[in-house]
Amino acid sequence: GDDDMTTGRTVRVGEAVFGGGLIALGAFIAVETAMTPTLAARAVVGPALFPYAVAGCLAAVGAALLRESRSAAAPHAQGLELDFHALWLVAGALAIQFFTLEAVGWIPSAAVMFALTARAFGARRWTVNLALGAALAAVVYVVFTLGLDLNLPLGSLFEMADAN
Repeated sequence: GDDDMTTGRTVRVGEAVFGGGLIALGAFIAVETAMTPTLAARAVVGPALFPYAVAGCLAAVGAALLRESRSAAAPHAQGLELDFHALWLVAGALAIQFFTLEAVGWIPSAAVMFALTARAFGARRWTVNLALGAALAAVVYVVFTLGLDLNLPLGSLFEMADAN
């Protein structure tokens, strides 16, 4: 890293740039949300809640990265330590959800994504993780569909069965 001559501490430039980028992205999302007429309504809970929440979280993570970029100790003395197996499990989970969402719907696709992501973090109980994922996805489905009037896909397989 680059030495800061006034404190003797180092700055990890990559982390600082990434943190600043996250803060800028959060600010951009907040400004765009405020400028979108349909989202700028002054309802307590509405379609603007989630973009503002994402903007706030991005800014908070960016600020934390900026603070960490100035710490004295390097996080990994041997360089980047990345668990590629976990990375591919999470990436695969996202791809599976993306490609199955319309056919099987939100709840099953989110349950599978949750179980695979939990596995990437070390969980080994597939049945428990699928059940927990399905329960969480069902809560999200109800909140979005009934609470926010934003419809998540039920799934074309279920819609065909419901039509018969």
